Amino acid sequence: MGQTFVVGFIHGGIYALIAAGIVLVYKGSRVLNFAQAEVGTMALYATWWVSGSHHYPYIAGALAAIAFAVLIGLAFERVAVRPMTEAPRVTVAVATIGLLSLALAVEGVIFGPSPRRIPAPISGTGVHIAGVIVSPSELLAAAIVVIIALALSMFLRYTDFGLGVLAAAQDATAARLMGVSHRRVSVFIWGTAGALSAIAGLLIMPTIGFLTPGALAGLFIGGLTAALVGGLNSLSGAFVGGFVVGVVEELIKTQLVSLSVPGITSLGLFAVISAMLLLRPQGLLGGRA
Repeated sequence: MGQTFVVGFIHGGIYALIAAGIVLVYKGSRVLNFAQAEVGTMALYATWWVSGSHHYPYIAGALAAIAFAVLIGLAFERVAVRPMTEAPRVTVAVATIGLLSLALAVEGVIFGPSPRRIPAPISGTGVHIAGVIVSPSELLAAAIVVIIALALSMFLRYTDFGLGVLAAAQDATAARLMGVSHRRVSVFIWGTAGALSAIAGLLIMPTIGFLTPGALAGLFIGGLTAALVGGLNSLSGAFVGGFVVGVVEELIKTQLVSLSVPGITSLGLFAVISAMLLLRPQGLLGGRA
C-alpha cells in the first residue's frame, strides 16, 4: 500500500503539471485546451531528434523540447487565439482540437508509427525510503514538480506581472483599465502552458518507455481529471487534484488488478469526474463563478 501511495503521488504530480497548464489557459482564455498534452508529445519528438538521433546529452534534448513546446504555444496564441479574442469561447476550444489533430497528423507523416526510444534522464538502482522502493527517475520527477509548483506560486503571488495575470483572469476588463496588457498575459499563459506540457512529457516518458504519435493521450485524461477535481479556476487545486487522481489511479491498478475489465483505469477516472461534477462542480478548491 505504501508503494501504491508513493507512486500515485509521483504520477499525480505529473498530472498536476498538465492540469496547471489547462487551468492557466482556462483562467486566462476561458477555454479548455484539448491539445495540452499533444504539444508535449511534439516536444518529446524534439528530444528524440536531439538526444536519441543525434546523441547529444539528455539535458540538450530536454531544453530543446521545452523551447519547442513554448514556440508551439506562442505560435498558436498569435495565429489562432489572438484573432479570435471576441469570438465565442467554444470557437477557440474547437481551434485547440484542430491543433491536436494537426499535431497527430504531423507526427504520423514525419515520424511514422514506429516507436522511438528516448534516453532516460537518470539511471541507477531504486532508493529505499521507509520500506518503499523509489526509482531515480521518480525521485527526479517529484523534486521537479515541487520546484515548479513553488516557483509558479511565488511568481504569481509576489511579482507585479504575476499579480497582473491573476487580475486579468478574474476580471480582464478591470485589469486592462489598470494597465495590465492582455496581450502580454495571453502570451505568458500559452507559452507557460506549452512549457508545462513538455516538462510533464519528459517526466512521464520513463514510465511509458517508447514514444509514438499520441503517446501522451492518457496523460491528458489524467490532467483534465485533475483540473476538474481541483477546480478549473484554481491553480493550487490543479496540484491537489493531480495528487488525488494519481493515488486513485494507482489504487485502481493495484487493488482491482484481478478484475479483467478492459479500460478499468479509464472507467475509474470517469467515475471520479462524474462524481465531482455532480457533487461539487466547482472542484475541491475552485470558487463558484
